[in-house]
Amino acid sequence: MSKDDDVNHGSAALSRALSRRNFLKVSVTGAAIASAGGLSACMTVPMAAGKKTKALALYQDTPNRGRRCGGCTHFREPNGCEIVAGAISPNGWCRFHKPLPA
Repeated sequence: MSKDDDVNHGSAALSRALSRRNFLKVSVTGAAIASAGGLSACMTVPMAAGKKTKALALYQDTPNRGRRCGGCTHFREPNGCEIVAGAISPNGWCRFHKPLPA
C-alpha cells in the first residue's frame, strides 16, 4: 500500500463522514419543518401572524359588564380585531378590551 493509497482512502472516509453529517443535518432540518407544517395543518381556523386565539383572549360572544367589542379601539368593522384571530362579534368581549376614547 503506497502513501497515495492512504491519502485517497483517508479522503474517501472523510468524504463519507461529511456526507453522513450533511445527510443528518438535512434530515433533522426536514423533520423540523415537516412537523411544524403538520402542526399548522391541525389548526381549524387560520390565524393571522401575531394574533391571539379566542381562547387565550377569553373571548365571549356577549358583552361583559357593558363592555363590548364594538366599543373597543381594537375592533375593525364588520367583524375583525387587531389582536384576536377569527370572526369577532361587535357584541362580544375579550380580556384585551380597550374602550374607545371619549
